[in-house]
Order: sequence, then structure tokens, then C-alpha cells
Amino acid sequence: MIARARAPTRLDLAGGFTDVPPYSARAGGAVTSVAISLYAHALVRRRKGGVRLHALDYGAHVSARRVSELPVEGDLALLAAAAKRYGPRGDFEIVTHADYPPGSGLGGSGAMGVAVVAALAEARGAAPMRTEVAQQAHLLETEDAKIPGGRQDQYCAALGGFAFLEFEDPAVRATLLAVPAACARDLEHHLVLCYVGASRFSGRTITRVMGRYEAGDAGVTAALDGLKACGLAMRDALLRGDVGAVGDVLAEDWRHMKALGPELETPEMRALTETARKAGATAWKACGSGAGGCLLFLAPTGEEHALAERLREAGGTILRYTFDVTGVEAWTSQER
Repeated sequence: MIARARAPTRLDLAGGFTDVPPYSARAGGAVTSVAISLYAHALVRRRKGGVRLHALDYGAHVSARRVSELPVEGDLALLAAAAKRYGPRGDFEIVTHADYPPGSGLGGSGAMGVAVVAALAEARGAAPMRTEVAQQAHLLETEDAKIPGGRQDQYCAALGGFAFLEFEDPAVRATLLAVPAACARDLEHHLVLCYVGASRFSGRTITRVMGRYEAGDAGVTAALDGLKACGLAMRDALLRGDVGAVGDVLAEDWRHMKALGPELETPEMRALTETARKAGATAWKACGSGAGGCLLFLAPTGEEHALAERLREAGGTILRYTFDVTGVEAWTSQER
């Protein structure tokens, strides 16, 4: 028997960074995101000869006689932490792969944590609630694997769809938004996702920004407050089905993100946004913590293919996707 799971990544439309402590604990965060069909995949199966972890995308693997001997470090830190905390008894292996490139800013590590937790639960015959899977995956990533970050990625991956997330540590309130179908379809076509290159140490970027906030940096505090306001405004724009307002909030969100620090926008990102501007893009922002990863562009009606081609010619990689409304899924397959 093989336990499998997959979890979607996300586009953080507005409010990113505000789900991260200490801001989320002191001021409360507000993030609006949508899950997309670039998935993290995890497989768990019994095997003889100890415990084996294999992250196919990184070409990383490790074996140990027993789970307690696995090191929680490097590219396999998340898998090792999951195996130690939630692994079945006896010998087994975990194998993972992703539909998205590393450092994409799409919440990939959070989605992978959700997929691994769900696959391990399936292997144990457990059926946790999706919010429990999100909570467990966040615990693994931030406490066990020591990867700094907020909780939006795990909740988006677990729940799917358009989500409005409020953070008042330790509480999380998640609301799935009933976005008008025409608006959702328009956005699915007009939002062009372009990969610039691996994000440069997103954990360090988050740590640096929150360090400035803790030190009382007025500019960073104002930017975080602005991002929170964007998270709320994006929720309202989506519920109204107002694609134009969605673009306005995207642009405002990026303005506040850039105010968090100069490292969030690289020269490669500036070059691609200038290409997009000339090609008619009406709004754009970085995904995740910026400093590389993906840029999200809003194309004029009917011009998304032309915009994507200009970005490709300028050195970007276009990532094709649809919106995911299912969230994490886990199932058992028969070995053949």
C-alpha cells in the first residue's frame, strides 16, 4: 500500500508578511490568497531496511536504520522533521516532488509540508481536519526545521480556493471567499505568472524585515500596516468581482512590499517589470518575500498571451496554472 498526497501552492494576492510574527502577534495580519494547480506531491510507503527520505527536486536523499537517527538539516530538514514527528512505526520511505521551481515565492515549502503531513496521516490511517494539517505543517517548518515564516502558505495549501486569512497569534481565522465566477475566470486568464529565478534566501529576507519591525523602524511598520490594509481591500475587491480594483490593490501591495527593504526587488525583477509595463501590463507584484522567485502580472483583456511572450523573450519563465478549489488531497494506492 502506498499513501499519497498533493497540496496546491498559492498566489499571495495581498497582505503578505503580515502573517509573520511578531507583527501578526502585535498588530494582527490579514492576507488574501488563491490556491493554484502547481502542486507539492508526497508518497509514503513501507520498505525494509530502515527509513529513507528522498526529495527528487533537490536530488537529495538520506537513509538511517531508525527514524531517530535522521538529521534535521539541509534540503531534507522538513522531511526528516515530519518523519520524526508523524512517521508510522517501523521501516518506511518518504518521496517528494514538486510541479514548481525552487524558490518560486509560491509557498512551496508550506505546500510540501502540508502534502507530507497528509500523506503520513493517510499511512497511519488517520483523517485529521484540514486546519489541523495546516497547523501541524507550520509547526514542522518553523519549530522543528527552523525555517522562519508565517502560516498563510500552509492554510492556503490545506484549504484551496480563494482564502481570506486573519492572524491574531495564536488564532487563525480562515474564510473561503465566494468570488463571482466571471471574476475568477477573468483572473485565471489575465494573471500571468513569471518565474525570475530562485528567491535569494526568503527566510533571511523575512528575518531581516521583522528585525527592522522589532527595532521600531517607522518605515517598515507603515509598510506592514499598508500590506494589511491591502489584504482587506483585496478581499473586498474579489467579493465585488471587480477585476480593475484587484489590479489597483496588486500595485499598492507591491509599493508597500518594496518599502520593506531594497533587497526585495532585484535588477532582474526590475527589468522584467519594465518589459511588462511596455507590453501593457496594468499591475504587478512579487510573490512571497520577493528577492527573486515569481512576479505576478495583470494583463489587459485579451493580451495575456502577448504579455507572456514578451516576458519569455526577456528571460522570464512563464508558469501555467489554473485555480485550485480542492486544497490538500490524500489517498491510498495499491502497489502493482
